[in-house]
This record gives sequence, structure tokens and C-alpha cells, in this order.
Amino acid sequence: MPSAEKTVQYIPFATFSPLVYFYSISATVAIKLTTLMMKRILMAAAIFFCATTFSFAQEQAAEANPIVLPMFGNKPKTEEQQKKDEKFLTSCDKSFASRQEASKFFVERGWEYLNEGQVDTAMYRFNLAWLLNPDNKDTYWAFGLVTSAQGQNAQAIDLYEKALHYDPKNSVLLSDLSSSYLNLYKEKSKRKTLKKAIRYIDQSLAVDSANAFALYNLSKVKFYQKKYADAWDYLHKSREINMNQIDYAYIMELVAQMPDPKGFFRSETQPQ
Repeated sequence: MPSAEKTVQYIPFATFSPLVYFYSISATVAIKLTTLMMKRILMAAAIFFCATTFSFAQEQAAEANPIVLPMFGNKPKTEEQQKKDEKFLTSCDKSFASRQEASKFFVERGWEYLNEGQVDTAMYRFNLAWLLNPDNKDTYWAFGLVTSAQGQNAQAIDLYEKALHYDPKNSVLLSDLSSSYLNLYKEKSKRKTLKKAIRYIDQSLAVDSANAFALYNLSKVKFYQKKYADAWDYLHKSREINMNQIDYAYIMELVAQMPDPKGFFRSETQPQ
């Protein structure tokens, strides 16, 4: 089969939408992770759409409502709220074989609502899943994905690390965590933040060397280190595995420092 470089001379920046990167994850051969990847890509589009259409007042209201904040905002509940929780848990005990099973069910419903663009409803379902089973790593992972997509990187890191406590060798989770550290580094440029990102990228690739998102994150590390040739090298390694990692804005930044050595990515103004 001919290589992508031979069949496609170049890809202009206009081909890519910034939405593609809003959330992207690594390619994987495991069916379970492939399913998760599709859910999360759809989730990204949903959150992006909601973030650009909700009014400021609506966002403020959502922030103030504990039911749409991770773990109900960690706020104390009234006696009435506690009674509602007990009623909900009792109902689930009658309907499911275990609370773990019920928790998994509500996580799945959360993904469905996210894919439909109903972020608040999805967060409430994730909260119910967490209430049923506080040891369900997927609830913390889901909280992290949403908060990261909303630009709350420090909070996302805390949530990802909670998930990592239950599954420390999960390559995709490790790459998600490294991404939030990179986003945080871009905001504040603290060396220790970049070091943490590198550490989690290394751990992610040690588990799965074909994790496209981890390779993409490593490309960004090299960019921040001003090692642009290496940045292109890892970007192409990521692209060859999963094109969904592509970030239009990042390519613009990288090309501004050094043209693509392979000529795969070029601006419209560059000669063919």
C-alpha cells in the first residue's frame, strides 16, 4: 500500500477544523478503548458546541448548581437531599444486581447525553454513577474529560489523578493527564509542569508505544523545548496512527517556526 506522503502531496491548513482537536485520544486495537475513543470524540464536539452557544448567564448558573459539578461540587447536602440520595440508591439496589453495575449503567447514559450535547444532564448522570460507586474510575475520568474540555486544566488534573489511582497503567488515561499538564504549561510556563507532562507521556508510551495522542503530546513537548525537527517527527508518527490528533492551531505554530520537512502540512501560501 502506498504511503500517505505519496498519495497526498500536502494538506493545506484549511482542511482542518479547530473542532477536530477539541478533544482527541489515541488509537488502540482494544475494542473497549476504541469504543471509548469514539464516545470521547463525539463528546468533544458536543461540549464545544455547547460552550459556544450557551450564554454567560447560563454558564454562571451551571457553575452554581452542584448537580452539574464533579462529585456534586463536594458540597454538604441538606437532609432533604440526603433522603433523595437514599431513595435513589434503594431504587437502584432493587433494579440492578449490584451498585457497581448500576454505576456503569449511569456512566453509559452520561456518554449518550454528552454525544447529544446535553452536558449538564450528562454531568448529573456521571454524578449519580459516582454516588453509586465512588471507586468507579470512569466517573473521575469522565469528570476530567469534561472539565479539561471546558479549560479547567488544574481541576481536570486532580480528577484524572483520582482515576489513575484505580488504573495506573492505562495508556489512554495517562495521555489525557499529560495533555492537561501541557495545557497548564501553556498557560503558566512552569518548568515543573512540563516535567510532569513528560513523565506521564513516558509512562503512557511505555504501556502502548502506538498511543497516537501520547505521541502527539510528545511533539508538543519538543515544540516547547524548541526542538522543532523532533516536534515534526513525533507529529508525523502520531498522524500515521490516527489523524484525529491533528490540531490546526498547533500546526500553524509549528510551521511558523519550521516548515514541515515532509511537506505534508503546508499553508495555502506555500508553493506546491
